[in-house]
Amino acid sequence: MKGIIDRIEGNIVVVEAQDKMYNVDISEIEETFAEGDVVEFEIENEKCVSIKKDESATIDKKKYIQDLTKDMWQ
Repeated sequence: MKGIIDRIEGNIVVVEAQDKMYNVDISEIEETFAEGDVVEFEIENEKCVSIKKDESATIDKKKYIQDLTKDMWQ
């Protein structure tokens, strides 16, 4: 499933996907994430069993947002 890192609260990474929030303990994550990163993750029994950053989708999303907002403050 694809999701977005909504926020990081202490030792919890909050992932938003399909209008639902998933809490992932940071100790179970091998990569470093930042808010706004796009991730691929798997949930079993309401628990995240794997999570991986999608670099390409993250770059595309950031560029899309920059393009949308480039003329807002001129």
